[in-house]
Amino acid sequence: MKSIKTKPAPPGYRWVFCRYRRKRNSDELLDAHDYGYEAWAFLVRA
Repeated sequence: MKSIKTKPAPPGYRWVFCRYRRKRNSDELLDAHDYGYEAWAFLVRA
């Protein structure tokens, strides 16, 4: 599986990692493992 190595988050933000995410405008869930990744990464305000 591909590791998620991200650059440092900008000031005031942080990275959030999760295995599942909801598909946009749908109730379908996407599993990162199905796409060869360990997790999805999202940049959010701290």
